[in-house]
Amino acid sequence: MGASGMIEFFTVLVLTYHIDGEPWETKVVYDTEDRCQEAMDRRVMVPLYDQLMDLYGKDIMMTCHTTSLVSKEGPRPRARPLLELSSNG
Repeated sequence: MGASGMIEFFTVLVLTYHIDGEPWETKVVYDTEDRCQEAMDRRVMVPLYDQLMDLYGKDIMMTCHTTSLVSKEGPRPRARPLLELSSNG
């Protein structure tokens, strides 16, 4: 998973296939890019991928697309303490 303290972005797993040359997409949204990649590595969409390939041919692709929408913000840095300057001398 992503390193703690980093900003994470919603990432979309996109399965694209074509019916009579027309593109169709199935999308699943994950809160991090790592979780999307994990879904691909675990092959969770493979049964659907295989079925669509059997039905509509080999013009099919599965990818993870990171969005610009923040899903998790890292911790904010602490405010600097105010320094009191003494008037010695």
